[in-house]
Amino acid sequence: MAVLSFRSVLWSCLGVSFLELAHAHLEARGIVTSPETFAATSFDFVVVGGGTAGLTVAARLAEEEGWTVGVIEAGQYRPNDALIDVPSGSDLIGNANYDWLYTTVPQTNLNGKAVRHPRGKVLGGSSAINFEIFNRPAKGELSGWSALNLGLGSWSWSGLLPYYKKSETYKPPRPEDVFPLASTTRRRAFQRRQNTTDVADAFYTAAESALGPTSLNVDDLLAAADDGSDTASKRDDPYHGFSGPVHASHNEWYSDLAHPYILSMNSLGIATNFNPDSGDNVGIYNCPAAVDREAGVRSYAARAYYAPNAAKTNFLVLTGAQATKINWKSTDVNGLAVAESVSFVVDGASYTAQASKEIILSGGVFNTPQLLELSGVGNPSIINPLGITTKINLPGVGENLQDHAYISLGFTIKPGYHTWDELRNNATFAAQAAAQYAATKDGILASNVGVLSFFPLQTFLSASKIRSIVKTLVSDLVSSTSSMSLLHIAQSVLQLAWLSNQSIPQVEIVMVPGFNPTGTVTAPSAGTNYLVLTAALQHSFSRGTVHITSNDALVKPAIDPKYLSNAFDKTVLLEAVKYIRNTLATSAPLSNFIDTFNDPPASSTTDADYESYMKVALESLKHPVGTAALAPKELGGVVSPQLLVYGSKNVRVVDASVFPQHISAHAQSTTYAIGEKAADIIKSLW
Repeated sequence: MAVLSFRSVLWSCLGVSFLELAHAHLEARGIVTSPETFAATSFDFVVVGGGTAGLTVAARLAEEEGWTVGVIEAGQYRPNDALIDVPSGSDLIGNANYDWLYTTVPQTNLNGKAVRHPRGKVLGGSSAINFEIFNRPAKGELSGWSALNLGLGSWSWSGLLPYYKKSETYKPPRPEDVFPLASTTRRRAFQRRQNTTDVADAFYTAAESALGPTSLNVDDLLAAADDGSDTASKRDDPYHGFSGPVHASHNEWYSDLAHPYILSMNSLGIATNFNPDSGDNVGIYNCPAAVDREAGVRSYAARAYYAPNAAKTNFLVLTGAQATKINWKSTDVNGLAVAESVSFVVDGASYTAQASKEIILSGGVFNTPQLLELSGVGNPSIINPLGITTKINLPGVGENLQDHAYISLGFTIKPGYHTWDELRNNATFAAQAAAQYAATKDGILASNVGVLSFFPLQTFLSASKIRSIVKTLVSDLVSSTSSMSLLHIAQSVLQLAWLSNQSIPQVEIVMVPGFNPTGTVTAPSAGTNYLVLTAALQHSFSRGTVHITSNDALVKPAIDPKYLSNAFDKTVLLEAVKYIRNTLATSAPLSNFIDTFNDPPASSTTDADYESYMKVALESLKHPVGTAALAPKELGGVVSPQLLVYGSKNVRVVDASVFPQHISAHAQSTTYAIGEKAADIIKSLW
């Protein structure tokens, strides 16, 4: 999803100098500018990729004073960069200074369309350019991870929860921001206040104003005073962490569309979920974001894990360097290949970094399988014709690519309502917003996409329709079993069962309160406000690949998600599009705010119309996973429950490519959790 940024409008008329006042400066300490110096350093661990998981595991390993950790990062360190730091919008996607600019091969089922896949090419990786959404999957999905790995390695909800908590400093929403509606707690508090004197209530109001910037609030205090309720003990809740590197918080600004949208969703049976981080993520909820509300800036891997540790002499980061190959010792140990170094290039010159203990691949879902194949790890039928000798025969490398495909529908909104478009349409408002952000680090410029909903098929499809979809799906699975990998077969068992489990969401709808490019409308009209509703498929039955096409490390791999190659995916997305258009958008009170059906236009009414639109409009929600799957080798897995590459003694993968199966959540917080868990695994083994 590429939300239109309004910051370019502000920068052109106001400049960016005010941003320097908005937060404390980060320094580029610990960044190695000399590749010769980096190559001459004796490292215990070399981490390839300074992204979300890479910086997490590197920083945690550097806690051991006796270990020296080196990070090789292709992008640059960009502290105090407004394009990264300001939460709202993104000017980074498509910008080669921040983005790898990946695209897929032409997609057969999209009339040959190549789909963009932005990935962060900057220290901090995709956590520096994403939309900051910081949510978690359903418990049952992680039970699936555990089952695929025979229960080994504690890759269940209970095994990952400590690491979700360890990575975050969670700030609960203020009372007025629990969701832009009164929560049960607030209603109870209101009733309590009705029993107090006017004098006391006057003080409560003053106290609420004074406590507003903090996590403490009057309603919780009243609850504790009245009936012993421990709602004030949020900091000790079982699901959140309060001392981790990444700040997770909630919006403090909401558009005028949020309230009616939530009410319409509720009226359609999609209930508000006040605790989605508990492993029960069904419903509509106020999603946390990776934003430090005190500083008013994005909280991402470089700020969270690198900057606080940059002064450590045992933690070195080389930027502007691209890894090209893992180098192996000539002699295996107990039949396992032993890596000794990583080759990398800087400005066309080649260097080598030595690692005495481990090489950790954290290049991401596209770069990690690419580097493995360049190093002789993969399917011989793919790498041998390119002149690469097979070191480890591992056919699962680059397979199992899964993604969240989405379709966006656009609507114009009647005049007079606040959306992000006001920054574009109203210069006075934009100037006031910029001044507010500079002064208090909040307001519309500190807001982001926060109203999400996740739900099963039963929420919007009849039982007979679901039976029909499942019948076709089963027929397709049976007929294609012989051509599926064993991992895909095992995954399909889980996914098929999940269709009848209403605690496992199948569809996500994202509400964007402002213009966002849709299928055929790529630019907004002047003076117009928009609403964009995006339907994203959570558990595709299609599987794609990422493979090299050259032995040149600087040639990008071929990315083929094979979108809509399974009829289930196409049918569910089609039904979700129809649900948004024909049911949600026509339900009051949301319908009272909508002026026109903008994209697809009102003239599109048939399945054929919507299917044609989908082929133009389908995009990636930018959550590719799975290309170095955590699964048994005999199924097609690439890494063990300890994240070691099968057949190697000391090469580990720590990034989203290890996801064995996709989840009903954006990938960020789970990727941090994997980095945290990996560090503990490594520490326990050395």
